[in-house]
Amino acid sequence: MSVFLLSPAWRQQQKDVQATIVKVVKDVKKKGPTTGWQEAIGGNQLSSGYSLRTEQGSFAMIKFPDETKIIVRQNSVVEIKGQVQGRQILDRSVHMQKGDLAFDVRKQEKEQFRFSSPISVASIRGTKGGFTSDLDLKLDQLIISEGLATLLNLISRVSQDIGSGKIGISYGDGKIEVNTANTQQLNLGDINNTGQGGGTSGQQKTKKSLRIPGEDKDGNKKTIIFEWEE
Repeated sequence: MSVFLLSPAWRQQQKDVQATIVKVVKDVKKKGPTTGWQEAIGGNQLSSGYSLRTEQGSFAMIKFPDETKIIVRQNSVVEIKGQVQGRQILDRSVHMQKGDLAFDVRKQEKEQFRFSSPISVASIRGTKGGFTSDLDLKLDQLIISEGLATLLNLISRVSQDIGSGKIGISYGDGKIEVNTANTQQLNLGDINNTGQGGGTSGQQKTKKSLRIPGEDKDGNKKTIIFEWEE
């Protein structure tokens, strides 16, 4: 028995990749491989096979042990997949059924992080950007703000490298095109853009103010100013 417990194969068996929900805003649900949808809260652990769903006006931030971060914006459904062996990450991926996200993936020596959809697979390593999947329009968009990625169209098996400041668009008919990303598109690849205020994933907040003129007790004219965003 002691020989079996000390064997390298036992110590380094494959395990599900782990992630933590570090922030939740409004209506976010999680689902395990054997459970239904239930409320997600900060601190919840996610392992391979867990799904996350965000409703209108909601978002969640996920963090992996290597400090890789993902923002899942509103109206999105994603599934976490992957395995580790000892300290080595064998594979990690986030499968998106619909919606959009931003990512800051830390570079690993061998492993590539993957984002996938029914149309495409994006393979990245040490990269910042965003990934969107629109099943109605039958297209995916990969925006790279920093680093390099490869976008593969699963229909045609055609792939293209996407560099910093570029956007790759993968279509349901098998085509891929690469363009220079505009300011709005680059905003989708910003990990600080939660979709709650700015970018196409959320409505831009408008600053408003209200001025109320009046006088103080000595008869001096004064103006009370209220400012807010909505």
